[in-house]
Amino acid sequence: MFPNPIFLGYTPAERRRNLGAFLPVVLVLLGEVAALAFAARRAAMTVTPFSLAVAGSIAAIGVITVAARPSRETRLAGILAVLLAGLIVVPLDLTTLHLTPETSLAAQTSPAVVLRYYMGVLVITVGLHLVSRFPPRSPGVARLAPSDRALFVVYIVTTVVSSLALFMPGGRWRLVLWSVTVAWLVGVLAFAHFQLILVSRDPDPAYARAAKQARLLLVGFLAAEAPLLLRLVLFGLGRERTIPYDVVLAFQVVLPLAVTYAILRYDLFDIDAVVRRALAYTAATAALLGLYLGGAMLFSNLLASMTPGYQGAAVFLALVLAALAFRLLYGPIQYLVDRIFYPERLRFAQVIRDLRGRLQQVVSREEVHAILNQELPQRLDAAWGRLLPPAPAGDAAASVVGWAGRLVVGDQLLGHYQLGARRSGLRYDLNEQLQLQALVDQAALALAYADLLDELNDLNRNLERKVAEQTAQMLEQQRTLAIAEERRRLARDLHDSVTQTLFSMGLGLRALRKLLAKDPQAVEAGLAEQEAAAQQALAEMRALLAQLRTPLLAEGDLAQALRAHCVHLRQQTGLQVELDAPESIDLPLETAAELLYIAKEALHNVVKYAGVSTAACRLVQTEDGVHLEVEDAGRGFDPERRATGPGRGLGLENMRERAAKIGAAFTVDARPGAGVKIHVHAPKGGKP
Repeated sequence: MFPNPIFLGYTPAERRRNLGAFLPVVLVLLGEVAALAFAARRAAMTVTPFSLAVAGSIAAIGVITVAARPSRETRLAGILAVLLAGLIVVPLDLTTLHLTPETSLAAQTSPAVVLRYYMGVLVITVGLHLVSRFPPRSPGVARLAPSDRALFVVYIVTTVVSSLALFMPGGRWRLVLWSVTVAWLVGVLAFAHFQLILVSRDPDPAYARAAKQARLLLVGFLAAEAPLLLRLVLFGLGRERTIPYDVVLAFQVVLPLAVTYAILRYDLFDIDAVVRRALAYTAATAALLGLYLGGAMLFSNLLASMTPGYQGAAVFLALVLAALAFRLLYGPIQYLVDRIFYPERLRFAQVIRDLRGRLQQVVSREEVHAILNQELPQRLDAAWGRLLPPAPAGDAAASVVGWAGRLVVGDQLLGHYQLGARRSGLRYDLNEQLQLQALVDQAALALAYADLLDELNDLNRNLERKVAEQTAQMLEQQRTLAIAEERRRLARDLHDSVTQTLFSMGLGLRALRKLLAKDPQAVEAGLAEQEAAAQQALAEMRALLAQLRTPLLAEGDLAQALRAHCVHLRQQTGLQVELDAPESIDLPLETAAELLYIAKEALHNVVKYAGVSTAACRLVQTEDGVHLEVEDAGRGFDPERRATGPGRGLGLENMRERAAKIGAAFTVDARPGAGVKIHVHAPKGGKP
């Protein structure tokens, strides 16, 4: 019904270990009861209510201690308490012993006396074993404690010496052996007290609580032992009745009182909260059982009085009704007990639920650290919380750890988490440990996400910086390439037009100078031709200047740019361009720039080669893209022999390359004497 404190909050492996610690105490208790019962059948034994109460309180302290916190130390304490209870439960009247020197002492005494003799020997030996391991002590003091091997030798020697003294026949050797046995037992007892004195005077501040526990235990043991030893001494002096046995029993009460005070005041064995809650669960269980039995009896009597002929059915029906009532009351009563004695467990699930919801929203390591190191221990009333790196420092586990887990994502260990024990002393049970591990697993995912987000942010910042640097570098390269390309075009145009004309004029003037004396009329005609050539060179130079002075594209509006260029071209060269274009056309800047260059180049070729004063330029935007046409009715040329004329091949090739750059189709329709028509189709959306 209610969880047993021995198994409360433990894993299956821990439960088996706890049972292994509790079972020896139960076996010693059962064996002691059986031995006393056997001895009682051989000789009369008197148990007084006072002795039974004192022995029962001592045994109860031992059993409750090992049940509340099973361990090696509490197991020894439980065995010691049971042995001491068996030793004092039956008053021993030493005056009834009539010993003779001829036979062994075992043959002259009852089994009850022999049994209690061995109990006393074991009390001394087990007491040394206990105080050699508890309370805890600093490493310097622990070096003076006997090892496990030394304690085993003490057990063997004590058993052998005490048995030889008990079964040794009469004679002087028995006296010598008894002297050795008493000296050995007194030495063992003195060494046990020496261990408690060492712990009580431990100078290490970290063991101050253990020192207080040792002082309390020393006072309790001395108070319980002093009247017993004094009574034995007085027995040897023939004044055994000076100290009544009830006085000895009264002093034995000091030991359980000292242990109880140490538990409540200084957390002896760390079981103060556990003991209180175990008793509360026991009381609640007893109350429910009493309620169940009382209800069953009430219902059975009521139904039996109503149906006298069906008493068996009435009892069965009463048990069923009591069971139903018990089942209905079980949940509320258990919740009430949990709320009073285990409020941490009721609060635990809500805290874990809230924090798991919080972890789903965190985006930084600082938030995860704050939740695990501050908020979780604070809300669970734990002593501390600590998130450690994958390889924690050597002193990371200096404090008492209530629960520890690992933060793992995939095969990667992100860290360790340690949670201090609850301040109330209640352990984290198996279900709570599973919930803590689920929380830590989610924290590991949050940490991995935060790390990944930090890496992505760093990568994004580095990428933005590199993109900005590359963009600036590319823009600088584009500007450099544009300047170089424009310079090459101007150099080519000057070479193909003005330079060739000037070179031809130079050759013609040199020839006219030779004819000046021989044929003046021919010189006059030649000068007229050179004047015409100079006018042509001037027109070509003005056309080039017109291209340089044409304003740049205004936000990709090709129609406005073409109008401005036609106006400048008419002003500088006299070429009248009939422009058919909409009011404005908004195109991508690159597409508009390349089409503008193609139109300029085509109109420039009209000025250079067509020999006409008019040209037509059409700009149309349709659903499939933009169409540009430049047409003249001039000299034309043979496309198959386009490279024979100076500069023609390069100009057309440049226009074709620029059209291909934006994914446009470029066609030339030309015949000698029939003019030239250039058509460019730029698809919608730019280059496919």
